[in-house]
Amino acid sequence: MTHALSSRVTSRKLAVCSILFISVNVLAAAHEVVGGVYGAVASTAGLAVGASCTSALVCILFLAWLARFTPSVSSWIAAFSWGSGGALIIAGIGNGMIDAAVEATSLGEDAADVVTSVVTGPLVEEAAKGIGVLIIILAVRRLLEHPAQGAVFGALVGAGFAWGEDIGYYVSALDQGMSGLWESFLARALLGGYGHAVYAGILGWALAWASLRRRNVLSGVLVGIGGYLVAVLAHSQANAVGFLAPDENWNLVYGCVELPVLILGVVLLVWGMRRRRTIVEA
Repeated sequence: MTHALSSRVTSRKLAVCSILFISVNVLAAAHEVVGGVYGAVASTAGLAVGASCTSALVCILFLAWLARFTPSVSSWIAAFSWGSGGALIIAGIGNGMIDAAVEATSLGEDAADVVTSVVTGPLVEEAAKGIGVLIIILAVRRLLEHPAQGAVFGALVGAGFAWGEDIGYYVSALDQGMSGLWESFLARALLGGYGHAVYAGILGWALAWASLRRRNVLSGVLVGIGGYLVAVLAHSQANAVGFLAPDENWNLVYGCVELPVLILGVVLLVWGMRRRRTIVEA
């Protein structure tokens, strides 16, 4: 079988896998959105969805400019849909069970909040996102050329996760009117530095590296686990900063820490994609 024919067969398999993945996760995402806006009036729901769509669209447009929808548009939709569907449902169930267990201990309310936000929450959420990232990278691995492409898929999953999660937060913030929405949007979409996309992007890079560059199965597994742990640590530090930042200048402190994380992530992703393009065109 020639390389061109093999690529066409792989692309067809990827299209079928993507369609199946999308079909399941669109239903899951719809369930999450309905839950997020449940009980809200139409105007509140519309504003919340619109605010969440705005930040997600910015992320997707940047990734589209950088990666040009490679290897396929359907695989991109599959990645985003997993973040907004399956990952959110798994994270919701996992966080709910663990939060209940932590609250049943002798920890005080504040200590329990710190544990569930800084420790258990990132562990569960990065695992939930990582399941979909791993499945997608395994599906596209024959079409990948550089680990940075895995980071793109991870970022898409993270963008989908943030999109679905933020809707509920924005609905709650609108209890304080438009000023409440703005404060929440500022924290979650702007100062938060597209955190979920960055964390899942780290794991996506590691999983793609494991798929493309590993010397043996053990090295691939270790790199994948390492990527997961780094993603968890990045997520944990963001939540910890949120707890530790003083109320009087919370936005300033949070932004000064998290925006550099975003900038570093963007620089590394752009460098990786440019390097990949140089290697392919050489």
